Amino acid sequence: MDATLWMILLIGLGTYLFRAGSSVLGSRIKWSDKTREWLNFVSPAVLGALLGPLLLLNQDQWVNWAENKALIAAVPTILVAWWSRRLLPTVASGVGLYAVAYYLL
Repeated sequence: MDATLWMILLIGLGTYLFRAGSSVLGSRIKWSDKTREWLNFVSPAVLGALLGPLLLLNQDQWVNWAENKALIAAVPTILVAWWSRRLLPTVASGVGLYAVAYYLL
């Protein structure tokens, strides 16, 4: 199998296990306020670690921001996510903006 497919499958499995584990254990364990506060930072940190290289690098080389279609689409998508705080408008705008950036650039 291709290495990219393995990465996608392992990331998906990790995400599933993390969500399933937190659902199963979250209701049974009393988390301290400090632990809950710390856990609130895990998802954004993982998301940033996954998206940062995808948006900024190509073959381990920095991509010029003016030629970076993914980054051009990501910035307004982030604004939509921040403004709406809903998944559907964020995903729809991200897909639409990437399609526009792909065909215009």
